[in-house]
Amino acid sequence: MKTIRFKIDEELLKKVDAIRGRTSKTVFYSKILNEYISKKPEDNHSNNQISNLVNEFEKLRAEMAYKDALIKSMKDEKIKDMQNQLNSLQLEYQKLLSQLLKPKPHKWWHFWS
Repeated sequence: MKTIRFKIDEELLKKVDAIRGRTSKTVFYSKILNEYISKKPEDNHSNNQISNLVNEFEKLRAEMAYKDALIKSMKDEKIKDMQNQLNSLQLEYQKLLSQLLKPKPHKWWHFWS
């Protein structure tokens, strides 16, 4: 076995000693390190979950961008359609207005009456 050394704060040492009880420091710290190392596969599982969430987020972002582009396209198409309708209505209005403002032709006999 190899020996390792490390420094910790006095407050942390008091908490660890309270938890450790009568167990020797070597056994207690070895147990803590073994538990930490044995939990690493779970961390990999959580990393997989995180990467899955990131992938899902990216898919949703791409879908949202696609739908935004689709909505913009539909909006632009609707605006063009409405502009065309407006132009045709304006032309019709001009035609009707010009017909209303034209004087009616008088028949020649109305001048002598």
